[in-house]
Amino acid sequence: MATPLDTRIKPPIWTAALGLTQWLLAGRPSLRKRPGRVRFLAAGIAGTVTAAVGITALAQFNRHETTFDPETPELASALVTDGIYGYTRNPMYLALTGALVTHAVWLGSLRAIPPVAALAVVLTAFQIRPEERALEQIFGDEYRDYMNQVPRWLGWPSEGKTSPGV
Repeated sequence: MATPLDTRIKPPIWTAALGLTQWLLAGRPSLRKRPGRVRFLAAGIAGTVTAAVGITALAQFNRHETTFDPETPELASALVTDGIYGYTRNPMYLALTGALVTHAVWLGSLRAIPPVAALAVVLTAFQIRPEERALEQIFGDEYRDYMNQVPRWLGWPSEGKTSPGV
């Protein structure tokens, strides 16, 4: 069951707040000044991959006709395990984290990196773990098997794993 701290602040709000934190940590660079060609290209690639991951994840939830509302994991009507969900159990959260990686690259500041890790920690503690508990209650062994095969964040599916991926 959810605790009072679980799912109180929506993941996009955390992402926006930590994006602002990145900007402040980077010394509040001018919003009009573009990065050099290499950073522009790297941020463009990171942003494109991030958007593709997020859009693909949402499309799969739509195809399976189940909820993607982070506040109501108990309303899940289908366990989505195919496609991108075979490589990460949380591609939508991976996409939000990727947005901060893209922003850090765009800003070109090493000081913009810690908020990326902070988002991963916050999402894991206050969003992903409560969702996992809810999905385990709904789908039981099927979800536990999925947790044993696919990592929480990113990696290759593994038939031989015996504990949930990190």
